[in-house]
Amino acid sequence: MSKHVFCTDLCRERGEPLEGLGDAPQRILMLAWPRGKWRTPRWESVDMSADLTAALHAASQAGLHVALVDKVEAQGSLPTLHALPENVFADFPDEADLIKAIRNYVDGNVFAGRIDTRSTIICCTDSRRDACCARHGFSTYKALVAIADPARFNIVQATHIGGCRFAASLVVMPQRQRYGRMTAGLAPAFLAALERDEIYLPAYKGRSGQPEPAQIAELAAMRWAAERGHTVREVPLSGSIPDHVDEGTELTLFADVFSERLSIRLHAQNFFVQGNCGVVAEGGGQTTLRWCLDAVSTEHPAPH
Repeated sequence: MSKHVFCTDLCRERGEPLEGLGDAPQRILMLAWPRGKWRTPRWESVDMSADLTAALHAASQAGLHVALVDKVEAQGSLPTLHALPENVFADFPDEADLIKAIRNYVDGNVFAGRIDTRSTIICCTDSRRDACCARHGFSTYKALVAIADPARFNIVQATHIGGCRFAASLVVMPQRQRYGRMTAGLAPAFLAALERDEIYLPAYKGRSGQPEPAQIAELAAMRWAAERGHTVREVPLSGSIPDHVDEGTELTLFADVFSERLSIRLHAQNFFVQGNCGVVAEGGGQTTLRWCLDAVSTEHPAPH
């Protein structure tokens, strides 16, 4: 039998950067569903009726991120449906009411329910989608649950959230922060940063809604500040991002951090990308142009 080749290992070996892929979903519907019944695609999971399947598929087609979620260590503890970023949750013993709530949410109408004031940490453990999410995701999930304050954090394991080759993959809502290459060993520092309302820089992918090079440059500036004992939550950038990019294209963006102006140099580079273990097993993949950080240097003083 041939040895399984993990997409996360190949991604690291090829040097593909984590940074720059931080876009997180704007709207998420989490449906409580036993992990053992998850299937791919998620709306065709075991014991799911045709009507519920159709409602979830329609929600996904409408641009929502639909996640099946579970807590195997606390069965039955999750509400039936949880909407993010509104952080509203409710139970629906009647499936017809559940389907109606899903359809109404797609149309922009949030169902009646209770407010969850905690941050929700969505950790992908979807072994049906990718072996790396099971390999890295479940151990990370267990480590987080073991030490997190349940009054501060709602931690769930979930179906596919993207970024399998960077497992373990996490999304923090409603902050819309996406993290990758999380491990069980990083859990204490990760939670400590979130408790301080800070971004956990070692595993952070970048700010949602920003172009890839801007995400990388801002993160580089944040790390530069952190190395000097400063915490910054947002960094204004300047400089033009070209519309047309080829491999080898160079780019310099500027960031003002306290009294310093930083010059952040990047270049575009091709990587052979195999997004999940299934693609690896099939011998598939594609060449993808990514931005890479070269250097951060200072030009001071920063303009006022």
